[in-house]
Amino acid sequence: MPSSRPDKALAKQRRRAREAQDFAQLGLDFTVAGGYSKVSRKEACTMDKELFAALEKKVDDLLGKYSNLKADNARLAEENQRLQSEREGFKSRVDAILGKLEGF
Repeated sequence: MPSSRPDKALAKQRRRAREAQDFAQLGLDFTVAGGYSKVSRKEACTMDKELFAALEKKVDDLLGKYSNLKADNARLAEENQRLQSEREGFKSRVDAILGKLEGF
């Protein structure tokens, strides 16, 4: 007896055809990933070495910037402490002057 269910394979083919049309309308051309290029093992190893060298350079630059920022932070913390103590000195001098003026 024939089945009343639609054929799943036929439905998949129709769905794929619609998707291909949708992508074509967007100007996208999807091909199988293997169709782009085939990189030999030696070239892949060379590319990996170049990528790691570039990554190592970026990490070294980042560590240098981190060291500089850490030194700047320490210098600014010292300057902040100096300015706070200087402010306290000014505050006590102003309080002393105000005390003398109130005494008159």
